[in-house]
Amino acid sequence: MRHLIILIAIFVSANLNAQEYIQLWGKHPEDFRKKAVRLYPMPAGEMQSNKAIIFCPGGSFCYLAKENEGFSPARLFNKYGYDCYVLIYRRGMRGNRYPSQIQDLQMAINYIKTMYQTYDTLGVCGFSAGGHLSGTSAIYFDKDFNNLFDDNLPKNYFRPDFAIMIYPVITMQDGFVHKKSRRNLLGQYYTEATKDSMSLERHVHNQMPPIFVINCTDDPIVDYHNALIFNDSLNATSVKHHYKLYNEGGHGFGIKTERIKSEDKSAALWYEDFFKFINECSH
Repeated sequence: MRHLIILIAIFVSANLNAQEYIQLWGKHPEDFRKKAVRLYPMPAGEMQSNKAIIFCPGGSFCYLAKENEGFSPARLFNKYGYDCYVLIYRRGMRGNRYPSQIQDLQMAINYIKTMYQTYDTLGVCGFSAGGHLSGTSAIYFDKDFNNLFDDNLPKNYFRPDFAIMIYPVITMQDGFVHKKSRRNLLGQYYTEATKDSMSLERHVHNQMPPIFVINCTDDPIVDYHNALIFNDSLNATSVKHHYKLYNEGGHGFGIKTERIKSEDKSAALWYEDFFKFINECSH
């Protein structure tokens, strides 16, 4: 069995490495850590749809669950008519703190909008820590975190058309915070102002795009109250949003029912509700 697992891991790794990808910061960026930032288009080659989505895998801002929370949901959304992109963003395990992650996501948004101007819709989807990144892009879309672009850009240039947040990290405040994510995102010596700005529940506003959030009460990794307090903030606005709290499902299942140990596996079918929600938003 152990040999089989190793062979599967090698096969998956080889396939990921063989995929076409874009180096968002160029082949020789001034900061060598940016060289690892990659954007994988799916399907590879010419894009076909008028709607697209960027997937941001989770992993506590330390590692990335590339297959389970990136390539796997991308393949599913392809079947529903979306061109998909998987973002391999910088993480804290290599010394990349805030705002590296949102810088990478905004570069991805800029690349896609520049190269493929036919999209009517460009959304973001993140899992766990990637959910925090998706939420950050939905809240702070009017800020150019890279300071690379002139002032003539439209105010909503970096605004995603929707944000999906699956079992997301939300707050950086003590109580419900996922400490590993906070440590990797903010580092050890963060300021109170930065901690506040990255506590997303405190910065919800009416100009945000439609927001779709789900999580589970039995989540052993990220306290389910993260999404609850975020939903409370959304309820106080006019933002279109959908929130569902499942009793069972845990954490890290992506779109795979087999990764849920409990009998009720409906949490992994969250995308069915999403497609209904986003269709309602467009009418």
